[in-house]
Amino acid sequence: MDACAWCDRDASDRTRLPTSNNRRHPERSRGTPILLRRRPTAAYTIRCLSVAACCAIVASFESFAPARANAAEEIPVAVANYAASLDALLKSGGKDSIEPVFEAGMQAAPSLQAVLPDLSESQFQQVQRQMQGFVVARHEMIFVRPSVEYFKSLARKVGSKADRAFFEVYERTEPDANGAFPAYIQQQTDESGCTRFDGKLLTDLYRGWLTFRTAYPDDYAPEAQGEIDSIETELRSGICSCENAKKTAAGLQTFVDAFPDLPITPKIKNRIAQIRSGKSSFRFNCHAG
Repeated sequence: MDACAWCDRDASDRTRLPTSNNRRHPERSRGTPILLRRRPTAAYTIRCLSVAACCAIVASFESFAPARANAAEEIPVAVANYAASLDALLKSGGKDSIEPVFEAGMQAAPSLQAVLPDLSESQFQQVQRQMQGFVVARHEMIFVRPSVEYFKSLARKVGSKADRAFFEVYERTEPDANGAFPAYIQQQTDESGCTRFDGKLLTDLYRGWLTFRTAYPDDYAPEAQGEIDSIETELRSGICSCENAKKTAAGLQTFVDAFPDLPITPKIKNRIAQIRSGKSSFRFNCHAG
């Protein structure tokens, strides 16, 4: 499988996305690197060069299996912390900010995602109850991410004005229908996709986050800035474009026209020039899988 098909992104990570330019990296702005991956199949095919080699491999698996079966994976404490925070908010009956609860869930997500494949079925059902408001999946794909619909509804009932504004733009950027992918990534396989550079999508989402940061500089700062940084990274270095060269250049030009004075704008102008000169590193009409 091409390295581009791997995604290190979990619910708290907004620094890179699953495109052809997304190599696995060891650091992130927040949280522990987690691999978004397909659940392994039940059977593995082992090609042996000799009967002796086969026996050695089988013996090693047999010696390992009991230890594996007896090692019960613990549910991270952060999961219970999130559940308690959400419960307290729901019982408060007042117009409290949802941000501390949301952040508690985002902090729990990476550690839970890391152990999710190894939890028993009863533990898996338990964390699904505790992580109310988050999508917890471990079948075809393994991920833990917020349900925007849930939090947007919660913001209307008990949240602040900043909560409602945040989840409005968050819903457009990280829609539930897109699974583990943001709106500007077109999913192509379970683990990867191409970037939608054409049109005004990236420009409009970027404007939405800038507007939110300006209006509410102290609210949801890590998430909002993370979304801005992620969009900038795609604009600056994403190379797997869903569209042809002409549409990709036009989409980048839309951003340049909207934000001519940003520090990243000269870099984007240079990318446009490279596309038009035929010297770009872009993969157009790209399939990331």
